[in-house]
Amino acid sequence: MRFGIFLAYERTHAPEHYRGSNLYDDMLEQAMLADELGFEVIWIPEHHLIHFAQAPSATVLCTQIGLNVRCTVASMVMLATYRHPLITAGEIAAVDNILHGRFEVGLGRGAYPYEFERLQIPFETARDHVWEAVEVLEKIWHSPDAGVEFHGRFFDFAASYVWPRPYQDPHPPLWIAGMTVPTIERAARAGYNVATWPFVREMAVVEEAARTFHAGREVAGGARGSQRFGVLRGTYAARTEERARAQAAEVLIGHRINQRLRNFEENSDARGYITPDSGPGEPSIDDICTNLIWGTPDRCLEKVRAYDELGVDDLLLSFHGEHDVAMESMRVFADGVMALFRDEQPAVAGVRP
Repeated sequence: MRFGIFLAYERTHAPEHYRGSNLYDDMLEQAMLADELGFEVIWIPEHHLIHFAQAPSATVLCTQIGLNVRCTVASMVMLATYRHPLITAGEIAAVDNILHGRFEVGLGRGAYPYEFERLQIPFETARDHVWEAVEVLEKIWHSPDAGVEFHGRFFDFAASYVWPRPYQDPHPPLWIAGMTVPTIERAARAGYNVATWPFVREMAVVEEAARTFHAGREVAGGARGSQRFGVLRGTYAARTEERARAQAAEVLIGHRINQRLRNFEENSDARGYITPDSGPGEPSIDDICTNLIWGTPDRCLEKVRAYDELGVDDLLLSFHGEHDVAMESMRVFADGVMALFRDEQPAVAGVRP
């Protein structure tokens, strides 16, 4: 299992709260600490026009992070619906060359209808749009000696050759973001790595996603650990259970904003900021501490073992809290969870299929 950190680039409080701070400096510092601590992948998102998630270019941010760390950098996700695949192919190849192959690419449709509306892209066709973009990218990268032409539902162009070519042959490892069983199954059967994020939902959701992925992987003939399955989970490792429970309230703020983003224009102010008002059916502190990778190192280690048993190949750990809080949590996790888990692996390596 690879341990990676997911840099959310989130702002959960009102803009005035962050005067004098620089989000990109903070995220870079977290990435550099993660690299120093032995995390193997830094995962970078992409969002637009929203105060809550300020990551408007996965390629720019992956490049910035990648030039300052030694580990792999990956997008999760680059929004394939928001740009032409001829441009996407060139951007991916450029980052891959700049980072000398320390790059993986997660592709997805985007999360919030508001983004689609403002960018004048139909949300209802976004899933099909992504799959067609992936098809175009594959054709480009598997045609080293000639340009490709394409005539599809969303893209129609004459023979075109994209420069630069990727550093990795034929291209960086590709991931598909899958939030639903049909998407996970389709991506796994097609031979792709798949990442999912169950937010604060219970472990049963992860179990179903893992079963679906591995069944699809076997149909595709993908080797266990080569065709990979990743799970993004909120994470907080603390010295005491009391400290962990106190920090769980921070998750509720993000959860409330995320839910209210579904009706963005109704809930946001003129700056695109959404207040974290409570709503029906939201998780309790107990739900957060139980369902996420949350608590003392011993509790977090127990949860990591459970993901390993499900066949999770990558954990995308989103460390919650303000900058200094997240940094301390990363240190506690690296020393008290990650190191111990890795020490256990030689003893069980021959047992797992």
